Amino acid sequence: MQSGKRGPRPSAAFRQGRWFPNPGHDRRQRQITMRNPLKLSAQDQPYAGSLEEILVDDLYRRAPVPAVMLLPVLGAFYWVLADVIPQRPVIGWIFIALVLLVIPRLLIVLRADRIKARFPEAHQRLLFFAVPTVVVGLGMSAINIIAAPLITAEQLVMLAIIAAGINSIAIISMSSSLGTYLLYMAPNIGSIAVAELIGPPLAFRGVFLFLVGTNLLSLVVMATSVHLKARRNILLQLRNNEMNALLQEVNCQLKGEVEERMAAAAELKARNEDLEALNLRMAKTHARMLQSEKMASIGQLAAGIAHEINNPIAFVRSNLHSLASYVNDLVAVMKAYENAEATRDGEVERRKLAELKRSTDVDNVIGDIPPLIAESSDGLSRVEKIVRDLKKFSHGGKASWQSVDLHECIETTLNLAAHEIERNAEVVREYGTLPPVACLPGQINQVFLNLLVHAAQSLVHRGTITIRTGRDGDSVWVQVQDTGPGVSPEDLSRIFDPFFTTDFTAKQVGTNPGLGLSVSYNIVQQHGGSIDVASEVGKGSTFTVRLPIEHRPSVEDAA
Repeated sequence: MQSGKRGPRPSAAFRQGRWFPNPGHDRRQRQITMRNPLKLSAQDQPYAGSLEEILVDDLYRRAPVPAVMLLPVLGAFYWVLADVIPQRPVIGWIFIALVLLVIPRLLIVLRADRIKARFPEAHQRLLFFAVPTVVVGLGMSAINIIAAPLITAEQLVMLAIIAAGINSIAIISMSSSLGTYLLYMAPNIGSIAVAELIGPPLAFRGVFLFLVGTNLLSLVVMATSVHLKARRNILLQLRNNEMNALLQEVNCQLKGEVEERMAAAAELKARNEDLEALNLRMAKTHARMLQSEKMASIGQLAAGIAHEINNPIAFVRSNLHSLASYVNDLVAVMKAYENAEATRDGEVERRKLAELKRSTDVDNVIGDIPPLIAESSDGLSRVEKIVRDLKKFSHGGKASWQSVDLHECIETTLNLAAHEIERNAEVVREYGTLPPVACLPGQINQVFLNLLVHAAQSLVHRGTITIRTGRDGDSVWVQVQDTGPGVSPEDLSRIFDPFFTTDFTAKQVGTNPGLGLSVSYNIVQQHGGSIDVASEVGKGSTFTVRLPIEHRPSVEDAA
């Protein structure tokens, strides 16, 4: 019993027999083939010319041996009917005509190459072969019928054997041209049946006619089968040749495409190498420009830094002069004590010591020394801090990534730019809580310096610079806001362009030619962050720098 479940529905290609055999489809195809055994299918029509050419060449290639054998066959044929020729002279003339046809036919077959060169058309060469062959067959058929009333039963049997043998041999030579063979063979075999009917009586007449008919039918079937098989093989070879030619063409195309791709890959590799070299040059140029900007910024701030260093050095020097005077007075007092101890007249020495102490004001000296030392130490600490901050800021090259406190970076920058900033603005700090941020400290210091100096230079009158910091998810932000005149909307879109300067920065003597904000923009971009600006004319500008907390390596870092 069949299961109640139905399997998947077969596709149209499956039902039509294109993927798997369909019995009904195959039966219809076989019926069509049986009705048209010799007709080429539509897919084989393009090969019709080539098929005819190959069949004719094969016909000429197979014909020499059977053509030569035809002469002894005609001799045997003549020997069987030798006693009948005197009674029917026409048979002798037909024999002569057949010999005259067989010899030129043999020459045509043996000189097939010359015939093909002179007559390249396949149907012409087929006519040169078919016409003599059919005439020979008709001539032998005529001899059989003419001689039938005069021959004996033994002669009739010999004629039938000769006809069967020669037509069997002819299948080998003429299978390539089925029409020629049938026109040659059918009259020959048919004439044997006619000769039996009008010739000598046979004891097994029905059996003889049956055998002759069977021989005729078998020769037709065999010739047709051999012809169709040869044609199928030729068509298969033609298809294979076409596929091979197509495959060779495709292979040539693929080879050409592979060569083109290899050439393109080589060109791409060369371009990549050029781009890598260009990127390296750009990186070096950027590093030099960054270092140049740092040095230019330091040069611009040199006067302020010198002032910040000179102030503590000046009072340290003054304190040293005071300390030197105090030391001299104390040394004089100490020597006076030594003299008093060595002299017997103590009262005189005590009066001298008292007078010396009053003149040198020893108590005040002793009380003034600690503050002078503390003040000098503080001044030297201030100088040390400025030098340390300057060293951090001006460090050249591409330093390693570090997790740093941005507030410390801001304070370092403020310390270096104190003279430039504090003379124009009051700095207000509104710091939030920031985690350590992975960055290149020297470059981030450069960004803060450029933004703070730009804010200070934008102030026409003394104003306020507000620094705000905060955290937003996986990033931190730093804002630098000034109370300057602001930037017009048409200039705001170009403010980060190289060599672009606003009116108020252009008026500053000794300022950089518009590279500070451009360099800052590139540094922040290389850190995976962003820098934005908002400005309102008459109220000031606000620059916002956003940096990721964790460092995300990029192609530039690998370079």
